[in-house]
Amino acid sequence: MTAADALDWDYTRLASTYDLRADYHAGLVEQTLQRLGLPPGAWALEVGAGTGKLTGLLCGHGLQVLASEPNTSMRTVALAKPALRRAQWLACRGEALPLAAGAVRLVAYGSSFNVLPAQQALDECARVLAPGGYWLALWNHRDLDDPLQREVEALIRHHLPGYDYGQRRVSPQDSVMGHGAFSHIDAAEQRFVVEVDADDWMMAWKSHATLQRQAGTRLPYILQDIRSLVATSSALRIPYFTRLWTAQRKPL
Repeated sequence: MTAADALDWDYTRLASTYDLRADYHAGLVEQTLQRLGLPPGAWALEVGAGTGKLTGLLCGHGLQVLASEPNTSMRTVALAKPALRRAQWLACRGEALPLAAGAVRLVAYGSSFNVLPAQQALDECARVLAPGGYWLALWNHRDLDDPLQREVEALIRHHLPGYDYGQRRVSPQDSVMGHGAFSHIDAAEQRFVVEVDADDWMMAWKSHATLQRQAGTRLPYILQDIRSLVATSSALRIPYFTRLWTAQRKPL
């Protein structure tokens, strides 16, 4: 992916429904921050902070958070939440960070590393991380072994036989370890179940950028068919995995 391609991930129209997506597993994130030995008050940068789903967890740990989000609509949603105003919000992209070298102990990507050109993003991450600091990336993945999710997948692929989740369901290990500036990559995951209103669940699908990009004009028909799967349900139990990777910045 080139820098120009990365601009195609425009979340302006998705911002209003993005918060209806499942939150990350808070316990897994907190356990990870404790394992990394990041003390309260340490500086952390979140790249692609969106509406603040990860930002709030980083702030809750007591970190000093710089939240980078280039999309105005996403930042507006985030800044409407008083708890997220503890972070300092920056309008910048992950390939061009306005930070000094070695400025932070953690660079985190919540569902954003996959929309960046990996080499450029890792170059900037390595530059702004203090030696011994940490890169962290995580995503929520629907449990595709769940019966409802199997039906959803079948519907999507009926409309889009070549549907591809892209990098968001691919381990970033090869990119990170191949870069050369990082070591000791670790992976962790936690399955959890979200109880959600069926209408809210359908609204959350409207923020699914990967599906929107590939569906084009077929998106309304896909969403209509997904809605038919839950037409008689008012509440749903949706299983997810939060999957998380960390790597340490090598000494200079």
